[in-house]
Amino acid sequence: MEHSLRNWIGLFLLGSINNLPYVIVTSAAKTIADSFGKKNDVGLVFGANVALSVIVKAINGLFLLKVPYWIRYVVNAMLMIIGLIGVAFAFDFWFALVCIVVVGSSAAFGENVALGYLRLFPSKCVNAWSSGTGMAGVLGSAIYIIFGCSIGESNDKSQLKTLTKYAFLLTLPAVAVYLIAYFVIIKAPKTDDTFHRGDPSIQKPLNEEERSLLHGSDEGALTVESTLHRLRRCWGLVWWLSLNLCAVYLFEYVAQGCASKVRPASEYNKGCPELFAALSFCYQAGVFVSRSSVQLFQIKRVEVLSVLQFLNMVLWIFDVHYKFIPVYLLPALMIYVGLLGGASYVNIFYLLLHEDKYPEEDREFCINIVSLFITGGIVLGTALETVLFNTVLESD
Repeated sequence: MEHSLRNWIGLFLLGSINNLPYVIVTSAAKTIADSFGKKNDVGLVFGANVALSVIVKAINGLFLLKVPYWIRYVVNAMLMIIGLIGVAFAFDFWFALVCIVVVGSSAAFGENVALGYLRLFPSKCVNAWSSGTGMAGVLGSAIYIIFGCSIGESNDKSQLKTLTKYAFLLTLPAVAVYLIAYFVIIKAPKTDDTFHRGDPSIQKPLNEEERSLLHGSDEGALTVESTLHRLRRCWGLVWWLSLNLCAVYLFEYVAQGCASKVRPASEYNKGCPELFAALSFCYQAGVFVSRSSVQLFQIKRVEVLSVLQFLNMVLWIFDVHYKFIPVYLLPALMIYVGLLGGASYVNIFYLLLHEDKYPEEDREFCINIVSLFITGGIVLGTALETVLFNTVLESD
């Protein structure tokens, strides 16, 4: 258990900073769209944030699992920097979307790398990473609220663009902390020391593949099983978790997008905090609490969370049209959306890292398969939201 506290802190920081630019985009989605006169295209901002996520996750899962972790972390830090600077200086909506694609790709790639990296640590370290990703949501939305309050009430496009610019530029120093967390704070297991999934007190040797990932050697590079056969075998293990994670993300992203139209237009872009930013903060607060909960209790029946989130989505869609929910109840309902989404995420990945049914040599591959369905759910959710906002809910 040596270095357990510093590793918890390091993994928490990795999660916080990996997701921070992504969350700022999510919190700023309405402002970014409004600043370019695209108020009905909030869904495109959400969609751009995940547009290449499936591709970068697939590349990592199929081709980069033998690449040492330090190389993948450095590449991800570079993607963060490019995306943040690009969004800050975007000259039109479509260029902004391209840069948001880079931001989202960084978050997706970093998530896959980190979840694979976690298999080298005690399984409850997933709580450190997931709690960090939840904190990223709170920090990202809080940053945007603070900047929004600093410019006051405004529908002026230039002021909205200024808000976006400085929110993203001032996030750049966090990338240095990201690299410090990996290279300085975290002490990876020694080559002769790692932990049993079910009992952190039981130690076993790292296998050759794990040693090569930590230290960059070519040991264990032989592939006995074909990738297609391995994919079919692992899919049989994770299909239920994958579909549930996809569903819960689909439902929560539609609900979250509905927050941009759930009240009359005159109630947005004014006040401190601004309504959409405040609801985004409530959502992220719920995510943070539930993603930090796995060390207190675990939920194995994750399908219950999916059903409850579906009911949430239906409620928010109806409220966009009928606007029957009082504004003072919206924060509590949005916290509930975040609680369900965060609980599904952390419990699914805890099961993947903890349960003995997933072979040790296949854990990272299984994690990569399941995490693809996060992106699938977000893409489907933002597509459904965009279709609804430009058809039946266009005039609401």
